[in-house]
Amino acid sequence: MACTGIELISKQGNPYWGRTQDFEQHFEYSGVKIPKGYNFSSMSSPFITQQAVMGIVWAKDLHKSPVLLDGINESGICGGSFYFDHFYRYVSTKEVKDSGKTPIRGEEICSWILTHYGSLDEIKEKLNQDVGVTNEAGPMMGMSVPQHCVFVDETGRSIVVEPSVPNGFKIYENRLGVFTNAPTFDWQINNVKLWLERTTGRSYDYKMDEEIAPIAMDEATSGMVGIPADYKPESRFLRAAFAKLLSPTVSDNEALNQIFQLITTVNTPKGSLRIGGDKKTIYAWTQYTSGYDIRHKKLFAFTYDNRNLRELDWGDTADWGNQLSFFSFIAPQKTVPFIAKNSWKEGENTL
Repeated sequence: MACTGIELISKQGNPYWGRTQDFEQHFEYSGVKIPKGYNFSSMSSPFITQQAVMGIVWAKDLHKSPVLLDGINESGICGGSFYFDHFYRYVSTKEVKDSGKTPIRGEEICSWILTHYGSLDEIKEKLNQDVGVTNEAGPMMGMSVPQHCVFVDETGRSIVVEPSVPNGFKIYENRLGVFTNAPTFDWQINNVKLWLERTTGRSYDYKMDEEIAPIAMDEATSGMVGIPADYKPESRFLRAAFAKLLSPTVSDNEALNQIFQLITTVNTPKGSLRIGGDKKTIYAWTQYTSGYDIRHKKLFAFTYDNRNLRELDWGDTADWGNQLSFFSFIAPQKTVPFIAKNSWKEGENTL
């Protein structure tokens, strides 16, 4: 509903990716390890996984119908699934099958991609041949959930996958490394260019393969002056893009923290984004935030109610077994006392 993703490349050339998961309904969430060769029988079209994956799953009942919201696979493809209302173009299961493809629901796109493909090029080559998204209702929300996805590989290259054509996908190169929700990704990119032209001395030709460079320290800019502060996807896309473009390049030991700091520009506190009206008003909020060290296959996450960072390491897939392994990262917040000033060495705790 109000999710945002940001990618950073460190000074050492290593990619990191983080996202918020924002929604207006309660779901179960869990860290997960999915072994290669696992029979994913709970999917609308059961399949055998071709890639091991570590990530975060969501569901109304995790043990009955878990699907990946975000994750990283054994080939280093990392990414996640985001809400994509209005612009999705799902078709009937019959139409998908008649075209020779496997039908999957919208919420299963990320699970299919991460468990099947070993490179971004393979996604681009095979996805449109392999699957189509059915409009058949599933267990998540009584529907085939509107979703589109973003993925990053170990080189830092990123692509966007959108089911915005009937029984197929549009796939874009994501040179900006920012992602939110609807409208479509090409519209979001052109909107960023428009705002950059307003606030810097730049000009663009508005082609999708055009580079959007970081804002240099000596580049004239009014920064984020005038950028919308609301929680609509296009507004969050702008804030995330400008925050990233204004960010200095950081080293490996700073990269994930920098992503989490940039993401604070788009966090959704409870009550700020309201849906409906009168007595039916509900609100969406940032239910969890995750971050990935792609090169080292590490997952970090914290929740709305607990800012303590949890870590899940890839480890050795030989120890994963042949079934799903779940890992809870949801727990009450714990406070840590201040450290007495005379108990640390000089210079250890400076900002």
